Amino acid sequence: MAQRKMLFKIVVVGDGGVGKSTMVQRLTTGQFIPQKITIGTDLATYDVLINRSFDVRLQIWDFAGERRFRLFLPNYSRGATGCLLCYDITRRTSFDSLEEWYEIVNSNADNPIFILVGEKLDLADIRRSVEYENAEELKRKYDLDFFFETSSKNGENNKKIFETLTRSILKKKDLIT
Repeated sequence: MAQRKMLFKIVVVGDGGVGKSTMVQRLTTGQFIPQKITIGTDLATYDVLINRSFDVRLQIWDFAGERRFRLFLPNYSRGATGCLLCYDITRRTSFDSLEEWYEIVNSNADNPIFILVGEKLDLADIRRSVEYENAEELKRKYDLDFFFETSSKNGENNKKIFETLTRSILKKKDLIT
């Protein structure tokens, strides 16, 4: 059976400095590479093979978290089939601003799969300021599809997040069960 090739647009949003770019770099290179501030949007691609039947290319739009770039997000969100809502588990303010990020994407994308992502899990034991339960509450409040905590430093849950997102988009499109 021939593989079906597909392309999905994914937006990665959240405050500056939460680890979005580092997470994407970890995914695409397999290494922890500290990143500098994103200006505007960075674009990356990552290929996921599902059930040996679907060769899916994720077009990952890594959006800058600084407020001055937010006015561009509505346009960048259009056509997105998935969104990673990211926060830093050691910085409460990044969690508190997720509602604004969610509203922007949800208002401009056509019903994307949302995954809540708590970044910097490797620092949980020494600097956690957002409890796992707080994130679970937010997930329920906005009926988000999934929630993961991840570490770009050690790679925990990194690939799993993107594979879960890809499978969920395919299920939503009734392409897999």
